[in-house]
Amino acid sequence: MDSTSPAPAASPAPGDDRADQTDRVILESARAELGPLDRGDLVILDDATGALTSAALEEVGSGASRVLVHEASAQRALALAEANAGARREGRLVIAGLDGTPEDIGGLLEGSAPQVALARLPKALAALDHRAHALARAGVPALVAGGRVKHMTRTQNDVLAGAFDEVHATRGIGKSRALVARAPRAEGRSAPVHEGGADVLIRGEQVRVPLRGIGGVFGGASADAGSLLLLDALDRAVLAGEVAGAAAAEDAGDAPGTRGTADAPGAAGGGALAAVDLGCGNGLLTVYLRRAFPEARVLATDDDLDAVASTRATLEGGAGAAADEGAGEAAGPGARVLWESSLAGQAAGSADLVLLNPPFHDGTAVDATLVHGLLDAVARVLRPGGELWFVHNSHLRYRSELEHRVGPVRQRARDRRFTVLQSTRG
Repeated sequence: MDSTSPAPAASPAPGDDRADQTDRVILESARAELGPLDRGDLVILDDATGALTSAALEEVGSGASRVLVHEASAQRALALAEANAGARREGRLVIAGLDGTPEDIGGLLEGSAPQVALARLPKALAALDHRAHALARAGVPALVAGGRVKHMTRTQNDVLAGAFDEVHATRGIGKSRALVARAPRAEGRSAPVHEGGADVLIRGEQVRVPLRGIGGVFGGASADAGSLLLLDALDRAVLAGEVAGAAAAEDAGDAPGTRGTADAPGAAGGGALAAVDLGCGNGLLTVYLRRAFPEARVLATDDDLDAVASTRATLEGGAGAAADEGAGEAAGPGARVLWESSLAGQAAGSADLVLLNPPFHDGTAVDATLVHGLLDAVARVLRPGGELWFVHNSHLRYRSELEHRVGPVRQRARDRRFTVLQSTRG
């Protein structure tokens, strides 16, 4: 990374002691490159601390400009909304995916006049590529993206150069620095959607499932080994009639007038099987549920907007029931795709079956506690007798956690890398 800009001064983000070194280098680099940040709307992407949003609101003040936030995490987006409720009421702060605002960057920025986008560098190059092209296509004249030097590479410059004509690195503040991209390319191609697929067994038949990956979604447009092991074990259990509620729900689905509805979401509510893909990623598990249980009411949910967009794209591409575009939710015949954290909007006892291939990394470090909140959410949403099918890295011990938080556990599959557990809600 070439350092062609002078080192920005290490002044703090105004009025916010949450700002870390990376926040400071982003803000000061933007001021050094562009001057005062009060000459148009400010776009904020993936604000890990909330300090960028706070500083941007101070920059625009009470004028006509706004702060437009695209936050990939539903949990963080809601936290930003709560922390800045006054600015939202005044219309100075708009957050993608909330209050009917479009979830995608292009929709969020439609009709705006942005001066610059301020962002944390995402860890996945595909996420950076997707965001850069979405910003360039929306006409954002400049992007200032910061990160820790140890996680930055020249390839990030190359990715940005695919969407902007001018790209350079700033000098750092401490162990953080920023990349500055200016002059969006005239061709303005759409943000990339990656295509791939996986071969899986669905009720004993080999099926090729086309997958789509958007941004930094886990696995991109391919199937990860853990999900494949889970599906192999689950399909054997389905064929053997061992999945609780599945056979009963199918029988009910054959009777007139018994298809599940939004008011009766599954067998727990007297209708079709209610199945959940928690942490839906690129939609592979969602597709399995739709095809293995065609009468089921399937919910796919993820905290990550890239995952939600990827699952929708996979379904719309013909892999499963079509999902219609919508703010926060897409509804199709038997399928919904929601951007939400830990099943926050789902009623207690409303699900018969939950599939979960959870995250085990916080950034680059393994954090085995990340799954605890998800298990508690599953325990709340499962009806008595409902099942969780869960896959995890074999070197991590989760059996006791599932027994404690959900219910009795049975090991369904295990190899050198992954273990599949079935837990029944008591």
